[in-house]
Amino acid sequence: MIPVIIVIVILVIKNKEYKKGTYYQITKLPYLSVRNNIGRYGEYYTYKRLKHFEADGSKFLFNIYIPKDNGETTEIDVLMICCKGIFVFESKNYSGWIFGSENQKNWYQTLPTGRGRSHKEHFYNPIMQNRSHIRHLKSLLGEQFAMRSIIVFSDRCTLKSVQIKNNDISVINRYNVAPVVSAICNQTPTDILSGRNITELYNKLYPFTQV
Repeated sequence: MIPVIIVIVILVIKNKEYKKGTYYQITKLPYLSVRNNIGRYGEYYTYKRLKHFEADGSKFLFNIYIPKDNGETTEIDVLMICCKGIFVFESKNYSGWIFGSENQKNWYQTLPTGRGRSHKEHFYNPIMQNRSHIRHLKSLLGEQFAMRSIIVFSDRCTLKSVQIKNNDISVINRYNVAPVVSAICNQTPTDILSGRNITELYNKLYPFTQV
């Protein structure tokens, strides 16, 4: 009985913390539905690692459905708008070993199956996926806004062989996301966006999160 009570108390505390955050305020998703969805939970934990940037005026948006020329939409997982520009995050809440390169169409996830064996799955190159997101986002907002592509993998996986040549792209584990964003911001000495710019961009994009 006591373990059950402890679990309930922990869930109540986590739910209370969750409802105070921007992720809930925008998505309106119940905590348990996020906790039980691998993709959503990865997005939420990416935000948790970054939410301290809100103290400096940064704003976050989630699950933004950006329109494409053909009438379809492309979905951005997590977006951070700050004085140093726009950070576009593609969240991959995977486990196992990850292999891929910048210009390779398919990447690979290798999972152990026991007795020294493994199973390989392929998935679409997340760099190309986020590149498409940024292209359509720029079509909506304008080319003048600096955007940075960051692919965030779960802490449960190992980036075994990931080859990138473009310095404007980061492929990292989630535990590195805050240090990497901080480093990029520190490398940009002057502010690119004013507080007013940040609010205007946020207000323009917010409706696309409520599809």
